[in-house]
Amino acid sequence: MRPQTLLSMLLALAFSPVLAQTTPVPCSVAEHLDLDSYTLMAGYRSSELDNDEAAATYAGCLAAGLTRDLKAQPKLSARIAQLRTQYRQLRSLEGQLAYMMMGGGTMYTHAVPRSEPETEARLRALATLASSPLGGQTGARYSQELRLAREVFAERVAKLRAWKPDGSSSFDRATFTRLIQQYQQAGSTLMATLGQRGDAATAVGYQPLEWSLFVDEFLTESQPK
Repeated sequence: MRPQTLLSMLLALAFSPVLAQTTPVPCSVAEHLDLDSYTLMAGYRSSELDNDEAAATYAGCLAAGLTRDLKAQPKLSARIAQLRTQYRQLRSLEGQLAYMMMGGGTMYTHAVPRSEPETEARLRALATLASSPLGGQTGARYSQELRLAREVFAERVAKLRAWKPDGSSSFDRATFTRLIQQYQQAGSTLMATLGQRGDAATAVGYQPLEWSLFVDEFLTESQPK
Protein backbone atom coordinates (compact mmCIF):
# COMPACT_ATOMS: atom_id res chain seq x y z
CA MET A 1 0.00 0.00 0.00
CA ARG A 2 1.29 3.49 -0.87
CA PRO A 3 2.14 5.66 2.19
CA GLN A 4 -0.24 8.38 0.97
CA THR A 5 -3.10 5.89 0.70
CA LEU A 6 -2.44 4.48 4.17
CA LEU A 7 -2.26 7.98 5.66
CA SER A 8 -5.53 8.96 3.99
CA MET A 9 -7.31 5.91 5.40
CA LEU A 10 -5.96 6.56 8.89
CA LEU A 11 -7.02 10.20 8.83
CA ALA A 12 -10.48 9.29 7.57
CA LEU A 13 -10.94 6.86 10.43
CA ALA A 14 -9.44 9.12 13.05
CA PHE A 15 -11.52 12.21 12.26
CA SER A 16 -14.86 10.55 11.66
CA PRO A 17 -16.62 10.10 15.05
CA VAL A 18 -19.14 7.64 13.65
CA LEU A 19 -16.72 5.53 11.65
CA ALA A 20 -14.16 5.44 14.44
CA GLN A 21 -16.80 3.95 16.73
CA THR A 22 -18.54 1.52 14.40
CA THR A 23 -16.41 0.60 11.39
CA PRO A 24 -13.78 -2.14 11.72
CA VAL A 25 -10.27 -1.12 10.78
CA PRO A 26 -9.39 -2.91 7.52
CA CYS A 27 -6.63 -5.48 7.84
CA SER A 28 -4.77 -3.61 5.11
CA VAL A 29 -4.46 -0.76 7.62
CA ALA A 30 -4.30 -2.79 10.83
CA GLU A 31 -1.16 -4.66 9.83
CA HIS A 32 0.68 -1.32 9.70
CA LEU A 33 -0.40 -0.33 13.22
CA ASP A 34 0.71 -1.42 16.66
CA LEU A 35 -1.83 -3.06 18.96
CA ASP A 36 -2.57 0.06 21.02
CA SER A 37 -3.20 2.12 17.89
CA TYR A 38 -5.41 -0.58 16.43
CA THR A 39 -7.44 -0.90 19.64
CA LEU A 40 -8.06 2.85 19.67
CA MET A 41 -8.86 3.13 15.97
CA ALA A 42 -11.24 0.16 16.05
CA GLY A 43 -13.25 1.71 18.87
CA TYR A 44 -12.77 -1.06 21.41
CA ARG A 45 -13.69 -0.15 24.96
CA SER A 46 -11.45 -0.80 27.95
CA SER A 47 -13.16 -3.99 29.13
CA GLU A 48 -11.17 -7.18 29.50
CA LEU A 49 -13.20 -8.97 26.82
CA ASP A 50 -12.79 -6.08 24.41
CA ASN A 51 -9.03 -6.14 24.93
CA ASP A 52 -9.03 -9.87 24.26
CA GLU A 53 -11.02 -9.42 21.07
CA ALA A 54 -8.86 -6.52 19.93
CA ALA A 55 -5.67 -8.55 20.37
CA ALA A 56 -7.09 -11.62 18.63
CA THR A 57 -8.56 -9.65 15.72
CA TYR A 58 -5.37 -7.64 15.29
CA ALA A 59 -3.32 -10.85 15.33
CA GLY A 60 -5.66 -12.27 12.71
CA CYS A 61 -4.90 -9.33 10.45
CA LEU A 62 -1.17 -9.81 10.94
CA ALA A 63 -1.55 -13.51 10.14
CA ALA A 64 -3.55 -12.76 6.99
CA GLY A 65 -0.94 -10.26 5.85
CA LEU A 66 1.87 -12.74 6.35
CA THR A 67 -0.02 -15.46 4.49
CA ARG A 68 -0.58 -13.04 1.61
CA ASP A 69 3.09 -12.09 1.50
CA LEU A 70 4.09 -15.76 1.39
CA LYS A 71 1.70 -16.68 -1.41
CA ALA A 72 4.61 -17.32 -3.77
CA GLN A 73 6.31 -19.54 -1.17
CA PRO A 74 3.72 -22.23 -0.36
CA LYS A 75 6.11 -24.49 1.55
CA LEU A 76 7.27 -21.68 3.82
CA SER A 77 3.67 -20.51 4.24
CA ALA A 78 2.61 -23.99 5.36
CA ARG A 79 5.53 -24.18 7.78
CA ILE A 80 4.64 -20.80 9.28
CA ALA A 81 1.01 -21.89 9.68
CA GLN A 82 2.19 -25.04 11.47
CA LEU A 83 4.40 -23.02 13.80
CA ARG A 84 1.53 -20.61 14.51
CA THR A 85 -0.61 -23.49 15.74
CA GLN A 86 2.22 -24.85 17.87
CA TYR A 87 3.15 -21.53 19.48
CA ARG A 88 -0.49 -20.82 20.28
CA GLN A 89 -0.96 -24.27 21.78
CA LEU A 90 2.07 -23.72 24.00
CA ARG A 91 0.70 -20.41 25.32
CA SER A 92 -2.80 -21.85 25.75
CA LEU A 93 -1.46 -24.67 27.90
CA GLU A 94 0.54 -22.19 29.97
CA GLY A 95 -2.65 -20.24 30.60
CA GLN A 96 -4.41 -23.40 31.75
CA LEU A 97 -1.50 -24.41 33.99
CA ALA A 98 -1.34 -20.94 35.54
CA TYR A 99 -5.09 -20.99 36.11
CA MET A 100 -4.82 -24.24 38.05
CA MET A 101 -1.74 -23.16 39.99
CA MET A 102 -3.52 -20.06 41.25
CA GLY A 103 -6.84 -21.79 41.87
CA GLY A 104 -8.65 -19.78 39.22
CA GLY A 105 -8.55 -16.22 37.97
CA THR A 106 -9.58 -14.73 34.64
CA MET A 107 -6.31 -12.87 34.07
CA TYR A 108 -4.68 -16.12 32.98
CA THR A 109 -7.27 -16.84 30.32
CA HIS A 110 -7.13 -13.21 29.13
CA ALA A 111 -3.36 -13.47 28.69
CA VAL A 112 -3.66 -16.17 26.04
CA PRO A 113 -5.36 -14.17 23.22
CA ARG A 114 -3.28 -11.15 24.16
CA SER A 115 -0.12 -13.12 23.47
CA GLU A 116 -1.13 -13.72 19.84
CA PRO A 117 0.22 -10.42 18.41
CA GLU A 118 3.63 -11.24 19.88
CA THR A 119 3.45 -14.66 18.26
CA GLU A 120 2.66 -13.06 14.91
CA ALA A 121 5.66 -10.75 15.25
CA ARG A 122 7.82 -13.81 15.89
CA LEU A 123 6.39 -15.59 12.84
CA ARG A 124 7.01 -12.54 10.66
CA ALA A 125 10.62 -12.53 11.86
CA LEU A 126 10.99 -16.23 11.08
CA ALA A 127 9.53 -15.80 7.60
CA THR A 128 11.89 -12.90 6.93
CA LEU A 129 14.93 -14.82 8.11
CA ALA A 130 13.92 -17.92 6.15
CA SER A 131 13.90 -15.82 3.00
CA SER A 132 17.24 -14.14 3.70
CA PRO A 133 20.86 -15.34 3.79
CA LEU A 134 21.02 -13.74 7.24
CA GLY A 135 18.73 -16.45 8.59
CA GLY A 136 21.21 -19.12 7.57
CA GLN A 137 24.08 -17.63 9.54
CA THR A 138 25.66 -20.08 11.94
CA GLY A 139 27.77 -19.45 14.99
CA ALA A 140 28.31 -20.29 18.64
CA ARG A 141 25.71 -17.81 19.88
CA TYR A 142 22.98 -19.47 17.84
CA SER A 143 23.90 -22.97 18.98
CA GLN A 144 24.02 -21.69 22.56
CA GLU A 145 20.55 -20.18 22.15
CA LEU A 146 19.12 -23.54 21.11
CA ARG A 147 20.79 -25.26 24.04
CA LEU A 148 19.58 -22.60 26.48
CA ALA A 149 15.99 -22.81 25.24
CA ARG A 150 15.96 -26.60 25.54
CA GLU A 151 17.42 -26.45 29.05
CA VAL A 152 15.01 -23.75 30.25
CA PHE A 153 12.01 -25.61 28.88
CA ALA A 154 13.10 -28.95 30.37
CA GLU A 155 13.72 -27.29 33.73
CA ARG A 156 10.28 -25.68 33.66
CA VAL A 157 8.61 -29.02 32.97
CA ALA A 158 10.57 -30.66 35.81
CA LYS A 159 9.56 -27.91 38.23
CA LEU A 160 5.94 -28.23 37.17
CA ARG A 161 6.03 -31.95 37.92
CA ALA A 162 7.43 -31.23 41.39
CA TRP A 163 5.05 -28.34 42.13
CA LYS A 164 2.37 -28.79 44.78
CA PRO A 165 -0.52 -26.46 45.69
CA ASP A 166 -0.39 -24.48 48.89
CA GLY A 167 -2.97 -26.10 51.15
CA SER A 168 -5.67 -26.65 48.53
CA SER A 169 -7.78 -29.76 49.04
CA SER A 170 -9.73 -29.28 45.79
CA PHE A 171 -6.70 -29.29 43.50
CA ASP A 172 -7.13 -31.73 40.61
CA ARG A 173 -3.74 -33.40 40.40
CA ALA A 174 -4.76 -35.74 37.56
CA THR A 175 -5.80 -32.85 35.32
CA PHE A 176 -2.68 -30.88 36.21
CA THR A 177 -0.46 -33.85 35.39
CA ARG A 178 -2.23 -34.32 32.07
CA LEU A 179 -1.69 -30.65 31.21
CA ILE A 180 2.01 -30.96 32.01
CA GLN A 181 2.27 -33.95 29.69
CA GLN A 182 0.51 -32.03 26.93
CA TYR A 183 2.76 -29.04 27.56
CA GLN A 184 5.92 -31.13 27.37
CA GLN A 185 4.69 -32.72 24.15
CA ALA A 186 3.81 -29.31 22.69
CA GLY A 187 7.32 -28.06 23.35
CA SER A 188 8.87 -31.20 21.89
CA THR A 189 6.70 -30.92 18.78
CA LEU A 190 7.66 -27.28 18.32
CA MET A 191 11.36 -28.09 18.61
CA ALA A 192 10.98 -30.93 16.12
CA THR A 193 9.33 -28.57 13.63
CA LEU A 194 12.06 -25.98 14.07
CA GLY A 195 14.84 -28.54 13.78
CA GLN A 196 18.24 -28.45 15.42
CA ARG A 197 20.32 -26.47 12.95
CA GLY A 198 22.34 -23.90 14.87
CA ASP A 199 21.54 -20.96 12.63
CA ALA A 200 19.97 -17.57 13.26
CA ALA A 201 16.47 -18.45 12.06
CA THR A 202 16.25 -21.58 14.19
CA ALA A 203 17.57 -19.73 17.24
CA VAL A 204 14.90 -17.06 16.83
CA GLY A 205 12.27 -19.79 16.63
CA TYR A 206 13.49 -21.38 19.86
CA GLN A 207 13.53 -18.17 21.91
CA PRO A 208 9.83 -18.26 22.99
CA LEU A 209 10.57 -21.49 24.88
CA GLU A 210 12.66 -19.44 27.29
CA TRP A 211 9.67 -17.68 28.83
CA SER A 212 6.06 -18.46 29.67
CA LEU A 213 2.73 -16.91 30.57
CA PHE A 214 2.87 -16.63 34.39
CA VAL A 215 4.19 -20.17 34.95
CA ASP A 216 7.81 -19.19 35.58
CA GLU A 217 6.67 -16.46 37.96
CA PHE A 218 4.59 -18.91 40.01
CA LEU A 219 7.35 -21.50 40.06
CA THR A 220 9.81 -18.90 41.35
CA GLU A 221 7.46 -17.78 44.10
CA SER A 222 6.53 -21.33 45.16
CA GLN A 223 8.75 -23.79 46.94
CA PRO A 224 8.19 -27.47 46.12
CA LYS A 225 7.20 -29.49 49.15
